[in-house]
Amino acid sequence: MATLQRIRNHSVALLVIVGLAMAAFIIGDLLTSSSSIMQSNRDKVVTVNGKKVTYEEFETERNRKQEFIKAMYNQDLDNEQLTQQVYNEFVTKLLLNEACEETGLAVTPGEVNEMVQGAHTATVLKQLFGEQNAKPAGQYFTNLIVNDSWEEAQQQMPFATQSNWAEIEDQIKLVRTMEKYNALVSAAVKPNKLEAEDNFAGDNEQATFEYVRKSAYTVADSLVKVSDSDLKDYYQATKRLYKNPDMVSVAYIAVPLHPSQADYQSVLADMETVKEEFKTGADISDLVNSNSEIPYLDAFVRLNTFEGDVKTFVENGKKDDFMEPALQDESAYVMARIIDKTVAPDSFQVELMMFADKAKYDSVAALNLKVDSVFTKAALTANENPQLAQQAGRLGWANEVQLLNQLGKDLRDQVVSTPKGGLFKFQTDGVQPVYYIGRVTDLTAPVEKAKVALYANSVTPSSATRREEYGKLNNFLTEFNTVKAMRDSARAKGFNMLETNVYTNSYSVGRVSDARQAVRFAFENDVNSISEIYECGDNLLVVAPVRKVEAGYMSLKDTTFQKQLRSMGVMPLKKVEYLVEKANTATDKSLAGYAAVLEADIETAKFVNFNLGSISGLGNEPAVVAAALKAQKGEVVGPIAGKNNVVVLQVIDKAGKDLQYDEAARLQAVASSREYTSAAQPISTLQQQADIKDYRVTFY
Repeated sequence: MATLQRIRNHSVALLVIVGLAMAAFIIGDLLTSSSSIMQSNRDKVVTVNGKKVTYEEFETERNRKQEFIKAMYNQDLDNEQLTQQVYNEFVTKLLLNEACEETGLAVTPGEVNEMVQGAHTATVLKQLFGEQNAKPAGQYFTNLIVNDSWEEAQQQMPFATQSNWAEIEDQIKLVRTMEKYNALVSAAVKPNKLEAEDNFAGDNEQATFEYVRKSAYTVADSLVKVSDSDLKDYYQATKRLYKNPDMVSVAYIAVPLHPSQADYQSVLADMETVKEEFKTGADISDLVNSNSEIPYLDAFVRLNTFEGDVKTFVENGKKDDFMEPALQDESAYVMARIIDKTVAPDSFQVELMMFADKAKYDSVAALNLKVDSVFTKAALTANENPQLAQQAGRLGWANEVQLLNQLGKDLRDQVVSTPKGGLFKFQTDGVQPVYYIGRVTDLTAPVEKAKVALYANSVTPSSATRREEYGKLNNFLTEFNTVKAMRDSARAKGFNMLETNVYTNSYSVGRVSDARQAVRFAFENDVNSISEIYECGDNLLVVAPVRKVEAGYMSLKDTTFQKQLRSMGVMPLKKVEYLVEKANTATDKSLAGYAAVLEADIETAKFVNFNLGSISGLGNEPAVVAAALKAQKGEVVGPIAGKNNVVVLQVIDKAGKDLQYDEAARLQAVASSREYTSAAQPISTLQQQADIKDYRVTFY
């Protein structure tokens, strides 16, 4: 439900994954494999060129990474994201370690130290802590290592653990290794003089021509024949394209579970039991926090925070107005109460100092902190919170909700009651109070805001609804207990039987997510076996493996693959050959004569050169470009067998652009054309050439 989700998001920071530093280097899903996953050793999660990662190693790294992300962002990666990220990193590390052994590349402790606290700060630190705070953060962790002061640091910064630093350091080393390997490969393929000259010629020579073309897709299948030898020859010529991972084709029935009318009535009835207390109670925070899916938010927010009926209610309502339970987006009942409304700044720019030492707090409090330079110096040097000290006390802009999450209610209230430019002092209660000195440096313009209590409960399929749908599907499977019988009878019985492919890293079957159990069944059971009924979120799912393809090169013995190769590979070529033969029957060898035979129009392509990726109206047809630039003005050339077309052309103009050759610029042009893929290619190439076996489906 959009309204609920938006409100929930107020208290949730955006998740930043450490692996983003690797995004420029890793492409694809690292699914390449070269043998069946159903091997005997079930302790392996993945092997790369014979080097294995055990379940224990993999699980240890999963736990460490999950703890790191939880500590850094107060978030948990879901199982699929976490497993994929750890898998990617293990495969990349093993590939790079092997490549570095061969090339002599290494990342030394001195390099790591330079990236942590020297002039060349690591990308990973910048992504984690921001551009300005990256270097201070590295120095902070270095001091913890040198002084072995982890326990003391954790009292003020729970994130500061040896395990979390080990994760950061591993990422720094991995990214640096990828950078160095990529630089080595890039240098090996650095553009040369001949490429620069070729690039210049490709731009400088151009032709404008008229042409007749006929697409292969206009030819009926019945007009061409594909022999077994044609198929075999095409397969051998293009075999490199058909390397595939382990794959299982599954037939499946998915039954979406929708709430019944009784489920809607039940949620509404539960809400009615607390409605009066919610409507009139003096303090309803406990009621909301204990029962509602949206916790009580003790903060004023802009009116455009809300959506739908709630927004209309808040905009038009006043303090203590109540909105009756209403169904929102067909998915949840919501009732609302306006606790208060006000006109006030939406956001505040705050600088803050924190002290555990009362004497230190008193000495700073005695300074003339209204002077900017005095406050900033104290925030940098006396601040006992390391993160605040690194930022000279600057929290930046924050609204009430953000301040509540960062500082707590009492300190938040102190901030929002302080005028622009004003100082405030605050101390927490308890045996060991914490002391704060802060100032509000700026405010946004006042806007209309409201503090609203929302009580929301989603309507989901009840156990009774699930049992009813489960019973219907189970009765169907009992009556039709073979794949063929299921296919023949599904539609008549109100079910839809579909087919899809799943892989070792699949977590979904078709559009049904959270279906890992079903994927595992498909890989571990024989073709045409039928699974039990799985509950996958709000779906019931039953699967049956109907075809298995082991990792390696697709085989012509696979009838499904053979049909695809015939129709999508060989057939278009045969149709182009057919059109070439048809064009050659023209007695009038003019462009108009070919147009008549091919039943096509005469079109024009202007300013075509070798560096063009494609021609408007023709697409990517390199043979046509080459023929046009080679032909003399007025010459009719063809028929030309293109990728998907037969083309006859006549050059009507041919001239150079009279460009001036600049070797440096041309070298840069060649380098730029490679820039998009150059960062990813070295790792991708290692991956394609490696023997990678993925056994994750056995464990995760």
